[in-house]
Amino acid sequence: MRRHAALAVFVVLVAALLVPGSASAERTLALSTGSFEFQVAAGQTGKGSVIVMNPSKEPIEVYIYAGNQVVDEEGRVSFEIPKPGDVGGVGNPASWLQVTMSADMKSRGNVPYIELDPNERKQVDFTFEVPEGVPPGDHQILLFFEMAPPKNVQADEAHALVSGRLAARIRIRVKGEIVERVLIKPFVVRSFIIGDRVPYSYAIRNEGNIDKIVRASVTLIASSGAELVSQEQTETTVYAGAMAENAGVVRPPGTMLGRYTVRLDVEYPREGAQTDIPERLTEQRTVWVVPLWLAIAVILVLGGLAMWASWRASLKAARRKIERERREARRREARARAEAGSDEPVWADEDSGER
Repeated sequence: MRRHAALAVFVVLVAALLVPGSASAERTLALSTGSFEFQVAAGQTGKGSVIVMNPSKEPIEVYIYAGNQVVDEEGRVSFEIPKPGDVGGVGNPASWLQVTMSADMKSRGNVPYIELDPNERKQVDFTFEVPEGVPPGDHQILLFFEMAPPKNVQADEAHALVSGRLAARIRIRVKGEIVERVLIKPFVVRSFIIGDRVPYSYAIRNEGNIDKIVRASVTLIASSGAELVSQEQTETTVYAGAMAENAGVVRPPGTMLGRYTVRLDVEYPREGAQTDIPERLTEQRTVWVVPLWLAIAVILVLGGLAMWASWRASLKAARRKIERERREARRREARARAEAGSDEPVWADEDSGER
């Protein structure tokens, strides 16, 4: 068993009674460690323990139960508490774990709990057995510790209660064939941008069967090849079969104009590698950027040209209309003279083709 060094995990939770004259009390729950790591074969067992502490000045009751980490079809992670009667086995790692009942523990509705006085601490032991047939790779169990609401709260009292829950993550690596497959899918950057900010978004997908700790960086590169600005992302654990999403904006100093490249680098350590050099994935996208002031100026110029062209076209159309009306008037006058028997020669408009 490999267990992380004790990591103090403190969460301050307040139960405030909003009754005039009543005092607010701070209720706090803490664990000696937040994670465990085991490596066993299918059919084998393991065990561990957590120290549960009450650093506050109020007595508390703490329920203890196991839950599963669930990954949906999109790769997003959520948590699920098994219901009574759920079938155990390969797809229900929480059913592998049993909390060891001690003299300090009680049970309510088949859920064990402990009572902690102010500044008291108690050890909670657990065991697990991996069923036969469990596929190799990393499997997660969440051991939850949840504070019960304060006692002596009357139903007709106006109050606000904040209950707290902490979890110790138990990662069980089942021995067997290890598959490492990390992908960047998708990496999205718009191809044309007006302004001085380049937004991006990406997802890192772990299609292998073991968890991977990844570090990503996004770099904006000029057409000359110079790196203008780089953003280092927080180190993230991408669980087996899951994904991690991120989005942001890169903005270099000065004015942006022309073609740029946005590069995403993702690094992660290879399992069992003999070197400290990490595996690296790289994706690039090209973006054309026009400053807002230039875009406005172009729009104003084009708009002015369009208005001028429209005015010129309407002016020509008006002149043609006037000429047509004049020609029509001369034709009518010529016909009228002809019908009156005038001896004067009658000439039609030279553009009409009539005599």
